[in-house]
Amino acid sequence: MVLPFCRQPFGMALLVVAACVQGALVYVGYRLADTGRVSLTVGTVVVVALFLRGPFLFSPTLLSDDITRYLFDGIVQQAGDSPYAVSPEAYETTDPIVSDLATKVNHPHLVTLYPPAAQLFFRLAAPLGMTGMKALLVLADMAVVGLLLLCLPRLGLPRHGIILYAWNPMVVWEIAWSGHIDALALPFLLVAGLLVVGKGRREAIMAGALFAVALWVKLIPVIFGLFFLLASRCRAGWFVAAGAVVSVLLVVPYLPQVGNGVKTLVLYGTTWEFSGFLFRTIRDLTGMNLVARLVTALLFCGGAGALLWRQWRTKMSHFHALGWVAFFWLLTTPTLHPWYGLYLAMFLPLMGDTFNGKLLAPFLLTLTPLFGYVVLTNFFAHGVWVEGTWTPFLVFAIPLMALAISKEPSVLSDVRGKSMPPAAR
Repeated sequence: MVLPFCRQPFGMALLVVAACVQGALVYVGYRLADTGRVSLTVGTVVVVALFLRGPFLFSPTLLSDDITRYLFDGIVQQAGDSPYAVSPEAYETTDPIVSDLATKVNHPHLVTLYPPAAQLFFRLAAPLGMTGMKALLVLADMAVVGLLLLCLPRLGLPRHGIILYAWNPMVVWEIAWSGHIDALALPFLLVAGLLVVGKGRREAIMAGALFAVALWVKLIPVIFGLFFLLASRCRAGWFVAAGAVVSVLLVVPYLPQVGNGVKTLVLYGTTWEFSGFLFRTIRDLTGMNLVARLVTALLFCGGAGALLWRQWRTKMSHFHALGWVAFFWLLTTPTLHPWYGLYLAMFLPLMGDTFNGKLLAPFLLTLTPLFGYVVLTNFFAHGVWVEGTWTPFLVFAIPLMALAISKEPSVLSDVRGKSMPPAAR
């Protein structure tokens, strides 16, 4: 029932507004629970999370067609071929279903860029169809919910913080509705983050192996790599060794064709853009695409470097640092798809702060990228993809305004006292 409505004039804009209202209600629910006025039981959290995901799980995808590529890559592997060998439009098959699916893949002239761990999932899940594949991703999503429910009390953090992820409309849309593969990376990354702060060799080895799996599902976790190394400290060698072994096991079966995927990845990194206000501003001022990408990359590295230094000098919580580096990355990336905010959303309950402080800004940055879907209004009506000027500005400006008016003196301030219990450090 949602799909025809979204294709009407202003339908998509109203849907985005509805998501923002839901986000506001999540914030209100969190604040009420934080003050003790509302009690959120585990059952309530899980039931509401499932209720929110259910209708979207069984709805056709609308906001993104990435899952079509997932299905195609999986079917190609089921046929005994490498998904990295040729592009969908060049793939030769006598199966009319596969041929039709190839025409529906976005950018069919490009070889897939999804990493080997994702490809293994595509191969196993493709026989289940689109809904079955989305169901598996929702299972991974709910695994994150379960892990957070278990670990938040042990870290001395409020359990009701889970709703910042479990009830977040962006999380619901991007996993249950669109079925983005990032959902599969999240539980591996979360468990790796929990283990890497342990004191034993076994924890470091397991953390390295799980981090490698998350990395080869989606390359985005590479932005967290140095933070994991810092957290592992004297056990960093075991962390790296375990990650290297798992990486070899995952990548080798796809050699040498995986190099074609690297070419697509380079093309993506040097030409793609969406909702990246900072990148667009620098590009428009300089008139140079690559210079703008380099400047935004340096800005991100500067912010990440400051966080690394703060974590090393002040023993800032590992997850606090991971959340803020995800925040900085979303602000500086030239391509800000809404589902890139999934990593930040997962870290929000673990960052050890309240909405009276600076965490309002990261929470908003999981919501404002949804504004980008307004571009679909003209696309559905006229087949024209034109991103307006104001949308990237609002995506960028609203979280920064929240950051500016918050009460903490510094984003990178030491995490002490009430804002971060000792058990969470």
